[in-house]
Amino acid sequence: MRAQPPWLACLAALGAAAAGCTVEREAPDLVGQDVHLTMIHTSDIHSRLFPYEFVPNRFERDAGLLSVNAPFGGVARIATIAKQIRATSGRSLWLDSGDCFQGAPVFNLFKGEVEMRALSHAGMDAAVIGNHEFDLGAVNLYEQVANWSQYPLLAANYLFEDPTNPDAPSLKDVVQPFAVFDQDGLKIGVIGMANWSSMTGIFEGGNSLGIRPITDREAVQQYVRLLRPSVDLIVLVSHLGLDEDEGLTVNDVQDENEALPLEGVDLILGGHLHIVTNPPKIIPQPDGIHSTVLVHSGAFAKYVGRLDLVVRVGEDNADPDKRSRITSFAYDTIPVDSTVADDPDIAHILEPYAQVIARDIDLEGVFSFISATAKVIRNDLSGGDSQLGNLVARSMQTFSGVEAEFALTNSLGIRADFEQGKLTNEAMYNVFPFENSITVMYLSGSEIQETLDFVARKSSERGCRTQAQVAGIWFDMVCRSTTCPDRDPNDGFTPTACAKNIWLGENCRSNNPDGPIDPGRNCRPVVATGLYRVAVNDYIAKGGSGFTVLKRNTSKVDTGIALRDALTVYLRNLPKCGADALDHVDPVECPLTCTVATPDQPGSPCEKCVKIVDRVGPVSCLSDLTEAHDGRIRPVFE
Repeated sequence: MRAQPPWLACLAALGAAAAGCTVEREAPDLVGQDVHLTMIHTSDIHSRLFPYEFVPNRFERDAGLLSVNAPFGGVARIATIAKQIRATSGRSLWLDSGDCFQGAPVFNLFKGEVEMRALSHAGMDAAVIGNHEFDLGAVNLYEQVANWSQYPLLAANYLFEDPTNPDAPSLKDVVQPFAVFDQDGLKIGVIGMANWSSMTGIFEGGNSLGIRPITDREAVQQYVRLLRPSVDLIVLVSHLGLDEDEGLTVNDVQDENEALPLEGVDLILGGHLHIVTNPPKIIPQPDGIHSTVLVHSGAFAKYVGRLDLVVRVGEDNADPDKRSRITSFAYDTIPVDSTVADDPDIAHILEPYAQVIARDIDLEGVFSFISATAKVIRNDLSGGDSQLGNLVARSMQTFSGVEAEFALTNSLGIRADFEQGKLTNEAMYNVFPFENSITVMYLSGSEIQETLDFVARKSSERGCRTQAQVAGIWFDMVCRSTTCPDRDPNDGFTPTACAKNIWLGENCRSNNPDGPIDPGRNCRPVVATGLYRVAVNDYIAKGGSGFTVLKRNTSKVDTGIALRDALTVYLRNLPKCGADALDHVDPVECPLTCTVATPDQPGSPCEKCVKIVDRVGPVSCLSDLTEAHDGRIRPVFE
């Protein structure tokens, strides 16, 4: 007989501590008192266990993340912050909203072992499962949790199938729907709301994850009804939200948490959106008396959220009029930067892994240099194609052995910008943390039309910001129109977004990103009955992010060529930086007015200028003109 899941034992003793459902002393009677509780919140750490470099944007700077305090992130620093918070609060709980896996080389090499081990020793109390925890499959997740995790993994909205072999391990043995914590007499029920919208194929019969989703509403109602009479607070630790809406501001997000039945829920600690909500959002409950506090604390180990609560302990938690409730709160985001010392215990755990990474991956190796005056961005202000997106797609299209007529990749597979200055292997891992490869397939013209129609529809839901990047193909991404053709009158759907004027070729708008297609540029229209060789990434080839047209195509062949390698090769083959080209990374030490004709003698304005070749050797140079935004994807409103 399979062992009883640990959460069932907890169910029989809700008043006990969640770690072992036992208690060694009588809890104090807190009824009628105002009790202070501190919630420590992290989310979407994405394997940023070691400090890393990036340039904070304006919103991040406003929240305290300053360039002078780089590098940022690191779990040893997070552990220090958590210990400092706990030293100032008699009752505290550290909850994480998922996606601790995937995003840095430590995950590529160790598959989640380091994340689970380090966060356990740092003192995390519980975490919800994020979609990226499944990136290497359910078996890998089981092994990492079983071997290394010392905190409960939560998912109330998953049903786990029994394996064919009853003695085989199953995620249901290491994942529980909720946990109950006793903080010196204050009882907190924590329900995990895991993500399923970003997990391709979870609804399909016989999915390889062995998971069946429960509707979010059903899961919340079920476990709130179960826990509410026995606890003072109900907390949802959530990895819900819109499908991969990273980069949206809080004002743009229609938060799916709001659609949940929040009656009886006191607090939502959210993730997946990669945003910070400060101040927290207050969601009134239907009874007009209680409210739900909603908090997001950002991503990539940039911040630790601290939420200080005052809880009025009620006399009967089964009675809505007499139950405990939050009466006030204060919230702050604490930057994880160089001003925070490493926790020595966590640093000691990480050191052997750091040595292996340094041995196996030369993260500081430089293969190119951005000589432009601005960084290379993944999201163009126009909403259309971006320079980095164009570079990625071009490297896929032209890679030796691929040589496709055009290439297409999803925008959100490109995870970071290229900052000005030297391009290192670490920067390439930042852009491509996933192990995606190039897939070649043949698409008919009608399949291309259907695929780009989908891109237009999906982009229209994101403020007409393109959700794909391309090379070798040009089209108008019509985000709002009453003239989009209804290609399937029987599907009950009237399209308001579609792709028009689809052409193949190069420079088809004659150097005018907003101009019309110029057929004189040897550009040719896509013909419905034609057959075209296309390069895509393996994720969308399998239907990821909703690309169902690509999924059902049977001609695809995975080349095994990593997108990371393809772009590295492409950039290495760009023209080398000139022998006298200057490094303008520091506009103070080396003003842009400095040129090779300006003497760099002592006392001159250019005294501290350094030639690129002297700084990093003979590498290629990437300028702001290389694969610049050119209107291959033109957002249109009709």
